[in-house]
Amino acid sequence: MKTAKPLPNQNAKPAGGRFPKTDSRYWLSRIFKPVNDRGQESVNYSMRVSYKGRRLAFTLDVGEKELAARKAADIYLNIVKHGVDATLIKQRPQAPEKPVSVATVGEYIAAAEKVFSGEPRTFGGYALALRRIAGDMQGTLKTSKRFKPGGKTDYRRKVDIVPLDVLTPERIQAWRLAHVAKAGKNPAAQKSARTTANSLLRQARSLFGKRITRYITGLNLPQPLPFSSVEFFPRESMKYQSKIDPAKLLQKATSELQIAVPDAYIALLLALGCGLRRGEIDRLLWGQVDFDKGVIHLEVTEAGGLKSADSQADVAIDATMVGMLRGFHALATGAHVLTGGNSEESSRKWGHRYRADGTFEKLNAWLRENGVDTRTPLHTLRKEAGSLIATAHGIHAASKFLRHHDIGITAAVYADHKERVTIPMGSFLKPENVIELEQPIAEPTEKLPTKTKRHAR
Repeated sequence: MKTAKPLPNQNAKPAGGRFPKTDSRYWLSRIFKPVNDRGQESVNYSMRVSYKGRRLAFTLDVGEKELAARKAADIYLNIVKHGVDATLIKQRPQAPEKPVSVATVGEYIAAAEKVFSGEPRTFGGYALALRRIAGDMQGTLKTSKRFKPGGKTDYRRKVDIVPLDVLTPERIQAWRLAHVAKAGKNPAAQKSARTTANSLLRQARSLFGKRITRYITGLNLPQPLPFSSVEFFPRESMKYQSKIDPAKLLQKATSELQIAVPDAYIALLLALGCGLRRGEIDRLLWGQVDFDKGVIHLEVTEAGGLKSADSQADVAIDATMVGMLRGFHALATGAHVLTGGNSEESSRKWGHRYRADGTFEKLNAWLRENGVDTRTPLHTLRKEAGSLIATAHGIHAASKFLRHHDIGITAAVYADHKERVTIPMGSFLKPENVIELEQPIAEPTEKLPTKTKRHAR
C-alpha cells in the first residue's frame, strides 16, 4: 500500500534559501506600517524597493498582511515588466488638478498697486471705478450705505471677494445700460449718466492696461481681460457755455470775500485770472510767484506735483493781479499761498482731499449763491478764463494759457466765443426800391370815393 505524499510547506524556502521578489512570501517580512511624527502607526502597510539604482516607496493601502504582501509582489513584477516610471504612474495616479481660482477684485487691485508707476491719486480713481462696477453688478451695497459708520469697510470687503470673471462683456454691457436706465426719462440726467458710465469704464479699463498686466505674475486672470472689448456711449458735448459776467462777479467777490474770507478770494483770483486748477491752487507756494516779472511758475515743488508734464509752464499775470497778490503776500505767515490746514472743515466723504478743502467749499458755496450754479463752480472759473482768452486771442492762445496737451481738448470743451455773432435778417427784408419814411403816414381827412370813373383813352 502506497503512502500519501506530504503537502508542500508554503513557508519552506526554495533550494537557494531565498524567495524571489516576485513571490509574496518574500515581502511578508519586509512590508511595514509607517509611524508618523506623533508616534501613531498607520493602519495600512507600505513597501520599499530598490531597482536599478532607484529607491522607491509605495503605500499598499491594505491593512491585512498577506494581502499587502501579494500586492507588494505585484508591484515589483510590474516594475520589472514595465519600468519604474510606468509603475509610478499606475500606483500613484496624479490627482486631478484643481482648477486655479480666478483672481478676485481685491487681489488684483493689491497686485496692480505694487507695479503701478503713476500717481497714487490716479490709481485710486482706477480702483474706485473697478469696485464701483463690480459692486453694482453684485448688488453689494447701496451707495448711501457706504457712508454710514463701517459702511465703507463693509462695502470694500464684500466687493474685494468678487472674482474677476464676473466682468464678462455681456455683464458689462448690461451694467452700462442699467446705469443710464436709473436716470429715468430726464434727458439731462440721462446725459450725465452716460458721461459717468463712460468715465467709470475708461478708468476701470486702464487698470488692465499692458503697463500694469505685463508685470503681474502669480494671479489667474480671465481671458479675455475685463473691459478689453467694452463699448462706450458717444461722447456728449462738453462745450462750455458761459453764463458768467466775470466783471460783476469779481467786483462782488472783492466787496464780500477780500476781507472776510481772504483765502477764498485768492482762490477765485487764481482760477478766474490765471486759469489754475484746484490742485494747483492748493499746492501753490509764494516762491512760485515772481512779482517782478509778473508770472507764476507752475512746476513740481516739495509741496507736490502737477497733473501732467504739459501742466508745467509760466502763467502771466497783469499788473492789477500782481498788486493784489503782493498785498496778500505781505500778510502771509506760511510758504503756501493758501493758508490751508482747514481740511477738517470739509464735508467730503470720498475722493481726494486737499489742504484747503474748507476754503474751497466756502468758495463753491459763495459762487453758487452768485450764479455759478454748476457741479464744480471753481473749475467753471477756469473754463471762463479759457473762454475769455479764446474770444480775445484765439483758440491756440487759449490752449497754451490752459496748458492743454492737445488743442483738440480746448476746441471741444473750453472755447466759447462770448461775442454775439448774428445773421443780418433786417437787411434781407429791406429791398433797394423801398424808401424809409421818417414820419408815419397821416390818416386821410376825407374819404375816397369807392368807385371812380374810367379815364377816356
